[in-house]
Amino acid sequence: MNRSRARAIRRKYQRRTRVTVQKAWILSALAAAVIIYGAAARIRERGREAKGAQVSIETPGSTEMTGALDSGRLGNVSVGNIKLDGLTMEQAASKIREAYRWDMKVRDGEESIALEDLTGPQLDKILETIEHADRDKPQSYELDYDRLEQAFAGQAAELAQKWDRGAADSQMESFDKDAKTYRYTQEQYGRSLKQEQLVEELMEAARKGEFRTEIQAAFDSIAPKRTAAQARDQYKVIGTFTTTTTDNKNRNQNIRLASDAIDGVVLKPGEEFSFNLATGNRTSEKGYQPAGAYRNGVLIEEPGGGVCQVSTTLYHAIINSGYKTTERNFHSFAPSYIDRGQDAMVSFDGYAGPDLKFVNTQDTAIGLRASFDGKQLKLSIVGLPLLEENERISMRSEKVRDLEPPEPVYEENPELAYGEEKIVEQAQPGSVWKSYRILTKDGQVEEETFLYTSTYKAKPAKIQHNSAALPSAGDQPQADAGENNQEGQTAGTTEGTAGDAGTAGDAGTAGEAGTAGDAEPAGEAIIPFGS
Repeated sequence: MNRSRARAIRRKYQRRTRVTVQKAWILSALAAAVIIYGAAARIRERGREAKGAQVSIETPGSTEMTGALDSGRLGNVSVGNIKLDGLTMEQAASKIREAYRWDMKVRDGEESIALEDLTGPQLDKILETIEHADRDKPQSYELDYDRLEQAFAGQAAELAQKWDRGAADSQMESFDKDAKTYRYTQEQYGRSLKQEQLVEELMEAARKGEFRTEIQAAFDSIAPKRTAAQARDQYKVIGTFTTTTTDNKNRNQNIRLASDAIDGVVLKPGEEFSFNLATGNRTSEKGYQPAGAYRNGVLIEEPGGGVCQVSTTLYHAIINSGYKTTERNFHSFAPSYIDRGQDAMVSFDGYAGPDLKFVNTQDTAIGLRASFDGKQLKLSIVGLPLLEENERISMRSEKVRDLEPPEPVYEENPELAYGEEKIVEQAQPGSVWKSYRILTKDGQVEEETFLYTSTYKAKPAKIQHNSAALPSAGDQPQADAGENNQEGQTAGTTEGTAGDAGTAGDAGTAGEAGTAGDAEPAGEAIIPFGS
């Protein structure tokens, strides 16, 4: 009986002992879990150095504790409508970049332009914030759409600079010499990018998360102000001038050739006209005929005489139309076909020389017309008017002073008797002139502008005598008889040179430098007679 009771007491004690041990182990495990949790929390607070790695703790008599915390994974985090819960930072970054992968384009109907990535910098900043944020707290992020809209507006403005084009009005293009008519360009419509609409469409796609899309740009149409039909009606002669030539056939042939070279020339906006380049070198190979020219004051025959009358006539047409010349030169000797101070001398050796130039300052093309009928030379400018309907421009000149002629030039004439002199060419005084541009409105002078000063050389008298002649016995009469004889000689000489003086006046046109030869080393260029 005592033995049975003793065994029962031992069994009861053993059961109590096992329960106590088991409770002790459970309490030990719970304590270890608390310690592990605290250690893991401290690790997270120090920067989560073991990013993405699982923390496992071994305790005596146990296997790995897979219930340890994962310090590299995200908690309740979202970007837009993208959930990142439970992902590592690497996985989160990959998911976000894929969701916001950028491939936005804009097409204008002909080409497609890829837009610069505007979300990339914002996403980089969001990811950096997520990485350093408290992961125990929920996080939610959105793109800065206001900032995105501003960037889209900048991109739209850049596209407008590239794609916008103004309307092209019809204007003069070329001249058909056979039909004697001008050709005009075809008008073209312009376009203007609808920037605000484009930005709205881009923003709509961005808010939907559609960053891989192509937007078709819309444009406003810009109508031209002038069609080809209107251009034909609006273009007119805006400046013209006419001069009269001589009966000299060679000179008139040169004038005709130079006029033909200019007729039909079209100047584009901003283009400069050069008389010398338009006609080229005026040589006998091109059909230019010999005409009077001065070389160092001596009258000779050279090809190209007379072309200065063409440049002078054109010069007046240029002024009358409202344009201004960029180069104009006066003759050495005043020409007879135009008022002094209003001539335009040209010369060309194929490389350089005094020229007549002007620039088309309009934004539309202009044309030059030239005609030579009988002895009437007419040059005109054709274009859209520069002046108002009631405005006119002309020139006037005023003499500043005369220049005395130099000493007479004597030539030998063996047929003249002793003491006899024959005036071959009368002396001509030179002169200085000032020229002005006159603007009138309704016939009243509105403005007078000084243009330039022109100086024309004086010509010495040319006298023939016979210095080798000896006086005869009959050439030494009484003083009274000699005086009477001298008077007779003078009167006869004056009568005999009246026609020569007229020829010299025609030669007064010859200030133009030669077109077929270079200037003499001494200085003065060859000047075609009558130009």
